Amino acid sequence: MTIPVKTTRNMTATPTQCDFCNELAGGRENSFGRLYGGQPERRVLFRSDNFAVIPSLGQIVEGYLLVLPIEHFKAVGDLPDHYLEEFVTVCQRVGQILEDQYGSYIFFEHGTRSEGVGGCGIYHAHLHAVPIPPTLDPVDTLKAKFPYKQMRDLAEIREQSVGMSAYIFYQDSNSRTYLFDTPNLVSQYMRRTLAALLSANDWDWRSAAREGRLLATLDHLSTFFDGPPFSPGLAAK
Repeated sequence: MTIPVKTTRNMTATPTQCDFCNELAGGRENSFGRLYGGQPERRVLFRSDNFAVIPSLGQIVEGYLLVLPIEHFKAVGDLPDHYLEEFVTVCQRVGQILEDQYGSYIFFEHGTRSEGVGGCGIYHAHLHAVPIPPTLDPVDTLKAKFPYKQMRDLAEIREQSVGMSAYIFYQDSNSRTYLFDTPNLVSQYMRRTLAALLSANDWDWRSAAREGRLLATLDHLSTFFDGPPFSPGLAAK
């Protein structure tokens, strides 16, 4: 299953030490490969020429997904326009599947342009998609804590994040989108926040072992990503 897109390539060579780059290239020298040892062989639910959808290590809740580019961009806000169009379409489909299978969900990304600003575990652009009850949505806490802009939708992230060394993109459980200016955060800030709200202790994906939730997510969602290619006509939530 593929999504027709322009195929212009202007990125530098794939970084050899990036977990996601290694994993998406079929390597085993990455966190997933070390934990699962080829069983399952891979965790990819969907892949096009430019993007992949995978369950996160450290699930916190079943259905916790990541949407990421195949090529090594540091942040979603750095994606070229023709990549961003496809990315939005893939995210719309992911949102539809999560809503159908789990109910309410949120999207977030801690986008960083420099490793010195903290808060991000892997410096390869990845958007988190997390099922969460609306009553536990932390959007009001974020709005009280950080300067922000409200956006029309995810497609504005490139334009609105210009000049930010780091940011949190956030789509709440009502599909409202925000960009928070967060130049300095502790590692995995949003995962810590969600784990506390969900009364979970497993916020640190780096300490995850082989997870029943990850296997359950693969089993539950794998068939929903089969079928016709995604198309730009898909409606948002």
